[in-house]
Amino acid sequence: MMGLSYLPYMSSCLSNTSNAGNTNHHQSHVNTQQDFSSFLMPTLRAPVNKRSLSKDSAEYRLRRERNNVAVRKSRDKARRRIMLTQQRAGQLQEENQRLQSRIGQLTQELDSLKHILSQRHLQGAEGGAAGEAGI
Repeated sequence: MMGLSYLPYMSSCLSNTSNAGNTNHHQSHVNTQQDFSSFLMPTLRAPVNKRSLSKDSAEYRLRRERNNVAVRKSRDKARRRIMLTQQRAGQLQEENQRLQSRIGQLTQELDSLKHILSQRHLQGAEGGAAGEAGI
């Protein structure tokens, strides 16, 4: 992209007023550049100060009790989730072993059927060769 130069936004470009009578828009507002740095820079807020509660107050004890209940509930939920995951992993391992055993059985059956088929094919080839020799 060559030939395109950066033109900063003018304050008039952002306003709702129309400059229909002004044909040379860029030159008439060259010196009225607007600073957008305040919109682009993140604002830093002061940390929210929590109301300090005395450790002896009833509200503090109530909040602590509620927090303790929430923590216990969260930890119990995590334990249950872990236990269910372990149970599911055990079930999947057992199913995997059963499927591996079934694969072994089917592989043996396939091998034995291939052997039977090859024996019949060989017998048929021998019988066909003997039939041709007898002609």
